[in-house]
Amino acid sequence: MTLPYSFELFPPRTPNGFDRIDRTVEMFAKLDPAFVSVTFGAGGSDSRHSLGVLQRLLDAGVPPMAHLTCVGLDVEQASRLVRSFLDAGITRFLALRGDLPHDAGDRVTDLRSAAELVQLIDRVDTEREPYQSLLLPGLRRSEIRDRQSKTEISVAAFPNGHPGAGVHRSDVAALLAKQSAGATMAITQLFFDPFDYLEFVDLARAKGVTIPIVPGIVIPTSLRRLERSAELSGERLPTELARRLDGASDDDARRIGVDTAVALIDELRDHDVPGIHLYTFNDHRPAFDVLDHIGLTSVGASPA
Repeated sequence: MTLPYSFELFPPRTPNGFDRIDRTVEMFAKLDPAFVSVTFGAGGSDSRHSLGVLQRLLDAGVPPMAHLTCVGLDVEQASRLVRSFLDAGITRFLALRGDLPHDAGDRVTDLRSAAELVQLIDRVDTEREPYQSLLLPGLRRSEIRDRQSKTEISVAAFPNGHPGAGVHRSDVAALLAKQSAGATMAITQLFFDPFDYLEFVDLARAKGVTIPIVPGIVIPTSLRRLERSAELSGERLPTELARRLDGASDDDARRIGVDTAVALIDELRDHDVPGIHLYTFNDHRPAFDVLDHIGLTSVGASPA
């Protein structure tokens, strides 16, 4: 069974980092992923670098997806940012609420939820590219023609609850609200047990969520990465996996991480998941190894 796959990419923090990004983009172009998502900081703090990566992907024929968060943006700023991405040819977005920095105090943002951000993206797209009139042959009247392009707006889903909420049933309601606002796909935060994803999907479907829910997969190639991933997601640390990674050589840790991700994906494939989204932390070689092991690609050489 063919399984669509996608990657997450961080923009470089310095202009020199674009050399490695260019090599990675070239490899992505050979792999033909469903899309590559590109992160950026709260308030669009590195949106210029993000846009540069998105444009590189677009030029290489790789479908790009732009991350957007509510944090640090008012409606006008968010609208300008969305319009700049659309003007550059970016039509895929990942709309996230985002978390306020620890030093934010009582600061708030105009956009209080990802559902509101989804609505804003859709509105800006509609205003920017309105429906067009098509003249009917031989008649002095016209009909409404569909827009040539339509944004695809993905959102986050949390199989074990948002780290700030802790109860995933409430997150199903939030996902349903995002769908009602116009979201076309959901991508999960990481999980370590396939049952957590499957239970969440069953619950979401029972509550009326119909959009695809793509599992997000982390490749734990070091104990530090595993601990950081668990911290960010609010997941409990898998003790047996942590024990195996603790003290392992770099090569062994990479093998353990790849094998762990492959085993997880193999279990998910038995349940007809709509695709897999690989969180790579800009270390893309293990991701390519995973795709090789599950028979989706034959990459050969990985970028340095």
